[in-house]
Amino acid sequence: MENKILIFRTSITKRSDVKRIGKLLAQYPQINKWNVDFEDWEKILRIECSGVTALEISETLRNNHIFATELE
Repeated sequence: MENKILIFRTSITKRSDVKRIGKLLAQYPQINKWNVDFEDWEKILRIECSGVTALEISETLRNNHIFATELE
C-alpha cells in the first residue's frame, strides 16, 4: 500500500490530549509516525500512514471528544 500523509486541524487544548491521541492511534498498526504541532493555533495533527482513511481517524478521535478536521 502507498504511504500517505493525513493532516488535521484539531480541538486539542492540553498536552494531556496528545497522550490520549497516542493511545488511540496506537490501535492502528498502519500508522508509521504522527505528531502534533502544539505551537500552531490550529494544533495540527500530522499522520504518516498506509491503509487507513482520514474518516477513520477523525471518527476515532471524535468518539473520544477530540475533534479533527482534515486539511487539504
